[in-house]
Amino acid sequence: MKPEQFIRDWGLPEAKRLINESPEWASEWCMDCKDYINYCDSDVVSDCESCVSIAGLERLVESLDLVKKLGGLQGAKAYVPDGYKSDRLKQAIRDHESIYGGGDEDN
Repeated sequence: MKPEQFIRDWGLPEAKRLINESPEWASEWCMDCKDYINYCDSDVVSDCESCVSIAGLERLVESLDLVKKLGGLQGAKAYVPDGYKSDRLKQAIRDHESIYGGGDEDN
């Protein structure tokens, strides 16, 4: 499962919980097994539709937190330090839109 879909289906608080509780060795959370896995050390392949990437969730959560810190999607789009938007901010805006579309979800 793509991390964007996981956050749409399960919500940002659940994504944060999985990240915070994940062991250092875990690469994914398997929704079928209800456990963390390292797909390199198991029979589960990384494109398993029941698994979500911990690293992918971490990146999206950081992006959503950045957008929220700047006042939501519209605030992030309006924030232009020194006349240009940083690459990280542009990525955060794209991530937000990939999850919530053009709307300004308060998550």
